[in-house]
Amino acid sequence: MGQISTLQKRIWANKLRKSFNTQDIDKELIHLTEELGELMHAYRREGKAALAEEATDIVILLLGFFSFLDMDAEKEILKKITKNEKRKYIKSQNGPGHIDLSKSH
Repeated sequence: MGQISTLQKRIWANKLRKSFNTQDIDKELIHLTEELGELMHAYRREGKAALAEEATDIVILLLGFFSFLDMDAEKEILKKITKNEKRKYIKSQNGPGHIDLSKSH
């Protein structure tokens, strides 16, 4: 078992031990949205330490979210990284970002 999977199990065990939300995905997504707002606030008004703490809260919530889905976060992350590495991109001529050439339009 990798480190991300181990962290995911620890996060879920902590949620269970403290009777945090483990049933309502909608409530968890709202919590994630709130944490994203706190991350933006930290970015605009606070230092790196606060920004790192808020980003960590989001990572913890996301790893716990995979447990809601009964999925291994590490496996899914590695699968997505591999998929992204195989994609072909070109820089967009019409603004920021890139165009994914692997998708059919």
